[in-house]
Amino acid sequence: MSKFKRSFIIIIRVLFVLFALFCLVWVLTDPNYNKWGGVFAGLGLPFLPPIVEKLFKIKVPFRIQLIYYIFLFAALSLGISLDLYKTVPYYDKVVHLGSGVVSTIVGYYAIVFFKAQKTPQLFRMLFIFALSVTIAVLWEYFEFFCDKCLGQSMQQLVTPGVDDTMFDLISASIGAIIGCFLFTSKKFVSELEKN
Repeated sequence: MSKFKRSFIIIIRVLFVLFALFCLVWVLTDPNYNKWGGVFAGLGLPFLPPIVEKLFKIKVPFRIQLIYYIFLFAALSLGISLDLYKTVPYYDKVVHLGSGVVSTIVGYYAIVFFKAQKTPQLFRMLFIFALSVTIAVLWEYFEFFCDKCLGQSMQQLVTPGVDDTMFDLISASIGAIIGCFLFTSKKFVSELEKN
């Protein structure tokens, strides 16, 4: 990755942290603005790519990091912090669909890390899908924690039941299926990994 691209990614991370700190001040000063989940996610998730790089000793290409940060902006900054989940119809479902696609990147890099690229395509697809859906489930746990322990309404249940959670998981699963086909396509991956 060129020096310009590295600097650009660092600037994006700094902007995420600054926005999360702004939201933290907003949470602390305005009792009507209860967005602790967005603050916690905004302070931690921007650092996931460098953590993955150090932990697994791999380089996450610029384009993939850029896709990840665009997704974070849509999910955290616009969705949670600026309430687009509540004000734009189906915004939540579209973001969960995108999360399914984006989280397949983690599955792809897990396969690369374990040197399993030559395993049968069906195995790679099932592994990537399972990991992606697991990430979606973990996010739903996070939403549930924020709702129950921090008094938020991230799950935004209009009626009693699990409709919001189930539709989120279905959307993420559809995104994961799309991502599985993309990340088991050699042509797509080679194009995406170009720096």
